[in-house]
Amino acid sequence: MAPPEKTFVLKHVFKNIQEMKEGERYYSDEDEHFGVPWRIHTIHKDNHFGIFFACLWESEEKWSIQNERDIKLLSVNGQSMVQSADSSFGNMEADSLGWGWSAFIKWDELMNNFVSDDSVIVESNKAFSDVVLIAEDQKFYVLKLYLASQSTYFEALFLRNFEESKKSEIEIKDVKSEDFQKFLELLYGESSIDESTIEGILRLSDMYDAKLAIRKCEEFLMENSEKTLKEKLKLAYYFNLKNLKNKCLSEITTASDIRSVLSNDPSGMDPTLMWELLQKLSASKS
Repeated sequence: MAPPEKTFVLKHVFKNIQEMKEGERYYSDEDEHFGVPWRIHTIHKDNHFGIFFACLWESEEKWSIQNERDIKLLSVNGQSMVQSADSSFGNMEADSLGWGWSAFIKWDELMNNFVSDDSVIVESNKAFSDVVLIAEDQKFYVLKLYLASQSTYFEALFLRNFEESKKSEIEIKDVKSEDFQKFLELLYGESSIDESTIEGILRLSDMYDAKLAIRKCEEFLMENSEKTLKEKLKLAYYFNLKNLKNKCLSEITTASDIRSVLSNDPSGMDPTLMWELLQKLSASKS
């Protein structure tokens, strides 16, 4: 099953409500999700309590993030007030870096029903994506900016003047949907690497030049994988994993070790690996 649109929750407790000055803005801390920084701010104005959300991303490239969100005003006794919005953050025409309501709730209603210990809770549940990638007819909702920050391939695809950069849906060819899902899960911080998924993820990480994903795959192979030394060496040379290659070669100390990693068909082995193994074999006999 394809992953849903990316979602996250912003939540902040605004304190000292009674001391809020007319017309002055009060800000939450910056909160980063999927590589994009966000912030909430509130305002007391014209006898109302206003709530706004801002995207703090900065880029000289043109960008836009389609965003759906539920805004909740919460009280400690469980009462809540919700409003929903659908808007675009960005620097494109009709976009904005901040959206909200200057009159989310009347000030007296806020004080009577939502303020406790001179504090109020504001929460936003956001769902966002700005492009759909399709692999084997499965749709993957992703954020261009975040994927571009993780992969030079997607940076070129999304942020340069390619025809695809203007499309809302892009087909990813010659890629298994299951492998692509695991690859995206890894980019978004989920633990998707295991013995059965490592090769598929590593192939896509290499194809899309996703350096952080490549490093995580290499770390798994070095520290957690139970694959044989022969299998690890094959992956190390094929995907140019230098740390893994050096670690594997350091574990080969005898002629028996060398024989264990040699292929039944040496012609199919990496020539550089064959040369290094022959050097080790020669050294072991001297």
